[in-house]
Amino acid sequence: MAKPHKSEKVNSGIKKALSEIFIYDMPLQDNMITIVRVDTSPDLAKSDVYITALKDVEQVAEELNQKSGYIGHLLSNRIKIRKIPKLHFIPIPQSLV
Repeated sequence: MAKPHKSEKVNSGIKKALSEIFIYDMPLQDNMITIVRVDTSPDLAKSDVYITALKDVEQVAEELNQKSGYIGHLLSNRIKIRKIPKLHFIPIPQSLV
């Protein structure tokens, strides 16, 4: 089943905003995060954010999941949707990208 246009638009907006957050608001020391994909539930309750990083992607994902509330707050300042989803960061090993 094809994804609705609205869902794709929300996923794209979240991906772009999170990329900006990781560059400007929360830069990591000597590491870089790449957002591979965002999947948001139709009711905007949660978003799975698939990430990869140059160094230790598992640890980076764990740290981001601990800070997901703050990252959601930063996200709400960048995009305007009725409900900011709960973010869940999922690591993708560099070898699979």
